[in-house]
Amino acid sequence: MKNISNISNLANIKISIELLELSDEDLFERIKTDDVNAFNVFYQRYSKKIFNYCMTVFRDSDKAKDVFQTIISNIYEKKDNFKGGSLIAWTMIITRNQCLMEKRNTKDKYKVEVYENTLIDDNKVEDFYLKEQIYKSIDTLPDEYKEVIELRYFSDFSYTEIAQALNITEALVKVRLFRAKNLLTTKMENLKGYLNG
Repeated sequence: MKNISNISNLANIKISIELLELSDEDLFERIKTDDVNAFNVFYQRYSKKIFNYCMTVFRDSDKAKDVFQTIISNIYEKKDNFKGGSLIAWTMIITRNQCLMEKRNTKDKYKVEVYENTLIDDNKVEDFYLKEQIYKSIDTLPDEYKEVIELRYFSDFSYTEIAQALNITEALVKVRLFRAKNLLTTKMENLKGYLNG
């Protein structure tokens, strides 16, 4: 009996290693067959990225957790809708759409309290009022600019991942980031003067 148990454990370890080595797309094919272990591997790979995106949008851990759970359920329920291509793009489209829907459906206005860390060094911004002004400057950006900043600097997405998630070209991602930085520079010129003064 002991030998059978050991063989079973070795088999489980082998399956786990096999799943870990699968590409995203091949892993998701296993998930479509209701392979719980495959979904656990997917969860390990992307739960942090999905939750970070929720936190960036809502800046409230309880709200982010609620939306995160809904997103994970949606991904599993819609698993048969994935027809191939980039799994991370498909996943982030579901994540983004759910966050947008939650924001539209709530009466509370959650501010996206983020700022471009290459523009202003947060270590120099100790004044609470100044921080609030920085956040407000980000919040006034057009959605398409604000979104690329969130994904690039606060969800740690590559240009390729942003392009896939938003269904745009990498060139357009770079253009939007460039324009966003220019807008922020203009909006916060007086704040930079205050910091340097």
